[in-house]
Amino acid sequence: MKRLLVATAVLGLVIGGCVQDPVLTDEDYIYDLVSSSSMASMGALDNKGENGGGKDVGLPEAWWRELIGEGSLTVFFENDPEAGVCTVTVTRNLDAIFLIDVEHDGIIDPGTKTIADFRTRRLIVERTGEGSGPHGGWELVALTPATYGLRDESSQEVFISSMKLYRDDELIWECSNPDQFYLVDGEIPTVSEGDFLRFEAEAIHLNPQFQPEFFLFVHGPCPTWPRHLLYDNGLFGDRVAEDGVFTYEWYAEGSQVYHRWGIAADVIDTDTMEDSEEEDYDSGAWGMPLHRG
Repeated sequence: MKRLLVATAVLGLVIGGCVQDPVLTDEDYIYDLVSSSSMASMGALDNKGENGGGKDVGLPEAWWRELIGEGSLTVFFENDPEAGVCTVTVTRNLDAIFLIDVEHDGIIDPGTKTIADFRTRRLIVERTGEGSGPHGGWELVALTPATYGLRDESSQEVFISSMKLYRDDELIWECSNPDQFYLVDGEIPTVSEGDFLRFEAEAIHLNPQFQPEFFLFVHGPCPTWPRHLLYDNGLFGDRVAEDGVFTYEWYAEGSQVYHRWGIAADVIDTDTMEDSEEEDYDSGAWGMPLHRG
């Protein structure tokens, strides 16, 4: 069975003027589970951050995203929950604006570009408890990274291709396929405040017009700002210059304003950063939750 569910579970039925308890289906319970789970949730990457090398590396004086609104959560059931294990795809549309000031004059006076994105990830849920338990006994057991992209997929030319997270030089998580599932218990890493982290990411551009082709950023429990530039110059934690692996190192901080405890790689086409007027926004991202230690 394949089914879309885009509305929350019914909270009550009115019969003869009286409110009666509803009979919730497995689909209702699963929808409520994935719409309320911090593991299943996906932030909007609407964080402000430092711009790294600024105009010396071709970046504008300032840029950030502002969320305007999100569409309803759509849950696509890939199989019948009657089996007790179900794979679902959750998708939500995102409407935002990209604010950018390319004039390095000390005055932040940004122009805007339109963002029409979608965010999606796949989840595996399992009925592990009694039907009277929370969410009818259903629990989230595995998930893929969340992927972010343009709703007009034909216009997107930049894509994340890999992510790696190190703690004290030990690789604790990696992904080169956004369809790969990770167990919530055992395969999603735990990060504690003060951990020394190194994040590496790679990206591709289908039709590069500039050098550099794109800029890569990390979003997460970073110092001062939740968004930082990744480097491929042999500095700032980068191991090998110009090998296509972009890097940032830091001590994890939990005090900054950030939607959830997680990590994301965010690529933006250089063309997007060249001016503040043209409607040419092009970006892609992968995001993964972290357990907070």
